[in-house]
Amino acid sequence: MVRRGKRQRSSDQVTIQAVEQLEEPHLNLSVVRWVTGEEKPPPGKRQWLDSLRVQRGEVFYSDLLFVLLGRRYSGSEARDIWDALVLHRDVLTEALGRNPGIVVAALDWLTNVVDDQASEFTLIESGRLRNLRESAVVDGLTDLYDHDTFLTLLEKEIERGKRYAEAVALLMLDLDDFKQVNDEFGHQKGDQVLVKLADVIRTTIRAMDIAGRYGGEEFAVILPETDAAAAAESAERLRRAVESAYRQEVQVTASIGVACYPTDGDDVDALVQSADDALYQAKAAGKNRVIAKAEASPDRRRED
Repeated sequence: MVRRGKRQRSSDQVTIQAVEQLEEPHLNLSVVRWVTGEEKPPPGKRQWLDSLRVQRGEVFYSDLLFVLLGRRYSGSEARDIWDALVLHRDVLTEALGRNPGIVVAALDWLTNVVDDQASEFTLIESGRLRNLRESAVVDGLTDLYDHDTFLTLLEKEIERGKRYAEAVALLMLDLDDFKQVNDEFGHQKGDQVLVKLADVIRTTIRAMDIAGRYGGEEFAVILPETDAAAAAESAERLRRAVESAYRQEVQVTASIGVACYPTDGDDVDALVQSADDALYQAKAAGKNRVIAKAEASPDRRRED
């Protein structure tokens, strides 16, 4: 299990800026990739995308840049910068012999290009592309939010909960005996299991919920405006979905710990610790189950 120490919040501003756009549900990396042609929109989404482009007008490109760069630009300036990013991606593609994608191109642009000299691109070494990709706000394997981004979003949800006197629930999910999957089937199959788990989580949670890969085989979900009883129901639904999804070659189950703001913690560190304690208790109680913080003993520790 990934243990989290207290963060130095003064160093979190870049991450906070990079995820502010996530408060608006139409903004995400999938939309960006649809616009660049790197991915095809699912059935019915192309019409939605065209409608969104019309509705947002010039702000549409500002939205796209906010997803990629964590910065806002005026409508007319945003279109020019967007065109420059697409051109930069094409230059990188020619230089590297493969398309690195708009995310890498944008990160390279942000790292190496001065805004007022956007025509003077500086190519990165091909060996740095992987590091740039890993610095994006999503986990490279599962496309869920990465550890730091997830914690930033949790902090924002807690702040919103304080402002509007609303509950916020946190689920910590850990695959049971995942080491055995890697040992028996190999790490490639293990990665496939994690990718599938991310898909199960996405299709099971609500649109307003926020999922992230916390580390290794551990995942986490933020449930805004959700009290303890509703959170436990959501966690149980997710547990059953995981169990049902892995009934073929690889049989996998998950244990889930549940904690709620403000009862189980009034800040990020306390809430994560409470959910972590509950997850340990779920492991100790036999795995493949949901335990809420109210049921958990903080002195118990789980088996892997």
